[in-house]
Amino acid sequence: MGRINDKKDDSFIETNILTFEQKKEEEKEELLEKLIVKIIISLTLKEYYETCDKISKIQSTGTK
Repeated sequence: MGRINDKKDDSFIETNILTFEQKKEEEKEELLEKLIVKIIISLTLKEYYETCDKISKIQSTGTK
């Protein structure tokens, strides 16, 4: 009797561990995706501001 319950407990624990590991892996993937998006947005905005800054300097010197 004890062995049957032990096997059920072991199976239940293993299932919980696998579920937990899958959730952690999904969270890591989601965080990585968010980080990649932040990096892309930051680089895009940086490039945009640098380009706009050059354009405004050229326009202001061109009108003088």
